[in-house]
Amino acid sequence: MFSKRIFIIITLVLLAGVAIAFIILNNGNRSENNPATAPSNPTPTPTPVTLLTWVDEAGFSFQYPEGTTIDNHLEDNKNYANLTLTLPTKEVVSIVMSDNTYKDLDEWVGDNSSIDTMLEGSPAKKIVKDGLETIASIDNEVIVLITGKDTKDIVGSWTFIYPTTTVSKNTAPSGDSGENV
Repeated sequence: MFSKRIFIIITLVLLAGVAIAFIILNNGNRSENNPATAPSNPTPTPTPVTLLTWVDEAGFSFQYPEGTTIDNHLEDNKNYANLTLTLPTKEVVSIVMSDNTYKDLDEWVGDNSSIDTMLEGSPAKKIVKDGLETIASIDNEVIVLITGKDTKDIVGSWTFIYPTTTVSKNTAPSGDSGENV
C-alpha cells in the first residue's frame, strides 16, 4: 500500500513535469512564430519616380515619368496637339486634341461600352478596345483623346490651361471724352 502511494505520487510528479515542459516549449514556439516578434525581412523601398511636366500651347499640361520620349508630330497640321509618348516601360500613350465633330460623348462612344469618368473636372468617357483604353472629353468644342494600356497617371495629372485676357495699361484720362474741340 505504501509502495502504491509512492507510485501514484511519482506518476503525478512526472505528469506535472511533462505538462510544465510542454507548456514552456509550446510558448517558446509561439513567440518564434508570432509575426509581431519574429524578425522581418527588410522590404526594398521603391525608388520614387521623377515626374516631368509637359505644358502644351494647345492649352493643357500633364506629368510623365522621366525617361519618357515624346514625339509631338510637328508635321501634323490638322490637330491642335498630337503627341506620342513612349514611357520607360516601353508602353505607348497617344494624346490627340482636335476639332470636335461629335454631338456629344455618347455619339463618340457609338456601339462600344463605356465608363463615365472625368478629365480634370470635365465629363469624359472611357472605352477599352483591342487591349487599349481611350479616354475622351469634349472641352470648348475640342475633343481630347488619350489612348494607351495604362493612362491613369497622365489622366490623373491632366490640367486644362485656359488663355487669360490681359488688361491694357493705356487708358484714356478720366476727363477726356475722346472728342477733339
